[in-house]
Amino acid sequence: MKTKSLASIIVAISCCLTMQAQNVDDVGKIALSVVMPEEMEGITASGLSKLGSKIVQITTKSGLSASGYNQNFVIYPKFTIYESSVVEGGMQNITVVTAELSLYIKQVSNSLLFSSVSRQLKGSGKTSEMAIFNAISQIPVSDKDFADFISEGKEKILKYYEQSCHDIERKADAFIKMQQYGQALGLLMSVPEEASGCYGKILNKSIDTYKAYQKQQCAEQLQQARTLIAGMYYDEALDVLSEIDPSTECFAEAKTMIKSIESKVSAEYKKRWDMQVKIYNDAVALEKQRINAVKEIAVSYYRSQPKTVNYLYIVR
Repeated sequence: MKTKSLASIIVAISCCLTMQAQNVDDVGKIALSVVMPEEMEGITASGLSKLGSKIVQITTKSGLSASGYNQNFVIYPKFTIYESSVVEGGMQNITVVTAELSLYIKQVSNSLLFSSVSRQLKGSGKTSEMAIFNAISQIPVSDKDFADFISEGKEKILKYYEQSCHDIERKADAFIKMQQYGQALGLLMSVPEEASGCYGKILNKSIDTYKAYQKQQCAEQLQQARTLIAGMYYDEALDVLSEIDPSTECFAEAKTMIKSIESKVSAEYKKRWDMQVKIYNDAVALEKQRINAVKEIAVSYYRSQPKTVNYLYIVR
């Protein structure tokens, strides 16, 4: 038997991480963006992909989304090989590795570490690469230590939002004053619904911000509709006019324009407008529509931001 002590940490060679895509469904939920380096020394691409899948399973098994829409809270791995042994004999030598997987939950914006956990692993295979892949395959996604790790991270995330609620509102106010409504809504909608002491206040401010955004946009929407009507694109014009919120000064003119083209739009679009009128007359439905619009604007803002993060920066 040959034994080789490695005591080496497998670290990222690549500087960047691939982030999960943002989704409207993630808004209002506690979510962790699973981040993986593009390369790790000693691990093949398939092994790295397997490791990423295991982390996603660990996260979702605990009831959290594995794709944070604003990417402020991340979960990422470190992988340590402590020993590699080659067992000789028979038809084929077997490599046995002893490794440790460490997972961390961190807030990107201020580099706060919220939770960590480590798990010893063993794997075997015809080659060192195959042994490492085998070790990754044996990661127990339902392990209690992993569940406790996620639970601790979730608890601290909620505590952060409850304690930071006033600061979040203050920062949003600064964006609103600069008419940076997308950034303001993105920040406000980062607060999860489970942060009940904060979320209600944040949601009310989000609706007010949305109305201010609509007032800014409505004149442009009216002009766009006029251009479409002049080109006889009546369905498209109705779509634009239907987006104008009834709280804006433009709404009365929008209704007048819609009335002038009602007989010219297709039956399908006329049906859509009739449904929209019902929403306008239902305060609860209108509020729900505004909340959905707020979430879409917030996600759209974050989708416009860079989708990669420096891995070495995060692990420091």
